[in-house]
Amino acid sequence: MSEPAGRTYLDHAATTRPDERVVEAMLPYLRERWHNPSSIYVEAQATRRAIDEARETVADLLGARPEEIVFTSGGSESDNLALRGVLAASRSRGQHLVTTAVEHHAVLDTAEQLQHEGATVSLVGVDREGRVDPAAVAAAVRDDTVLVSVMHANNEVGAINDLAAIGRAVRERNPRAVLHTDAVQSAAHFALDVNRLGVDLLTITAHKLYGPRGAGVLYVRSGTPLAPQILGGSQERDRRAGTENTAAIVGLATAMRLAHEEREADLTRDRALQTRLLTELPRRIPLLGVTGPRDPAQRLPGNVSVVVGFVEGESILLALDLAGVAASSGSACTTGSVEPSHVLVAMGVPPDLARGSLRITLGRENAERDVDRLLTVLPPIVERMRALSPVRVAAPPEWAPWLVS
Repeated sequence: MSEPAGRTYLDHAATTRPDERVVEAMLPYLRERWHNPSSIYVEAQATRRAIDEARETVADLLGARPEEIVFTSGGSESDNLALRGVLAASRSRGQHLVTTAVEHHAVLDTAEQLQHEGATVSLVGVDREGRVDPAAVAAAVRDDTVLVSVMHANNEVGAINDLAAIGRAVRERNPRAVLHTDAVQSAAHFALDVNRLGVDLLTITAHKLYGPRGAGVLYVRSGTPLAPQILGGSQERDRRAGTENTAAIVGLATAMRLAHEEREADLTRDRALQTRLLTELPRRIPLLGVTGPRDPAQRLPGNVSVVVGFVEGESILLALDLAGVAASSGSACTTGSVEPSHVLVAMGVPPDLARGSLRITLGRENAERDVDRLLTVLPPIVERMRALSPVRVAAPPEWAPWLVS
């Protein structure tokens, strides 16, 4: 299946099209094998076997044991379960949580709510490329720290964090602290071995790796304290109540297996298209700066994050949409005003420049023609919008470190 005629999709960090092979694997559990896997009759046990096989597949790909895999409804639920579950199960040891200023809101908003409920939260900053310093994380850890949550790769600027180094630094400071990572963005691109990463909990969602929405995973290392947050049933070893979504779970496992099998081809394509955009956009658009790591090895494949001076990101997106291109911005439009990305602000990007953020994320259906199209339509869009601006002055000095003039 392709995009509607004349459309180009460049927003794979937001969601991905379910692979046709994933859909085919799911269909039997929507049509013939729709039974409740908790029932004892033969039809239900067929769905139970499908869930067990999916759990084994996911565990094998993560270097984990099947009993350490908890199926959820997606990344947000997995993040919530990790944070709330660990703190709820650790009240006797402490209620201190360490996380970073650039996390997905599924972590940041949960941390804020936990703070309202009596927990103490420490936010760690990042460098100008969006990376987290392991030493800074360790410095925030205290004797009463029960959980540290640091994303593996940032959803806006693609910065990859060294989880193994962070884990070592944290445990040297407090061996009992639990380490969680949101790996939602990186699961489509990298092999995630929980032992090499040194994490106790890890979040994945299917729809970021060509699987269905409504399916996620929380890896929970054996022995990690975790109180269930959804009650009413014994599913998932009493860690998450609710009748399992068999079709979505099968789709998630299939998507993870395909990502593993096709990783080399995916990486080669995404890196090549990414490199071209990161090279050409600053050449073709004045006062544009690349945000995120300059070293490709420290950046998610396919991620292209930029800021454009004197233009708001939301306006660019609307114009791109009219031109047949779907992209994204780190800014959020609320109550009629455009708020700058919390990630870019944490990196030190001036707020007025951060409002001009644009995120392009490439994926399996993209090819050179899509890059050609963006490079053709985006420069005149920016030029036209700047010409319409009622006020146009020279770029302020504080923009200089972020822009290519």
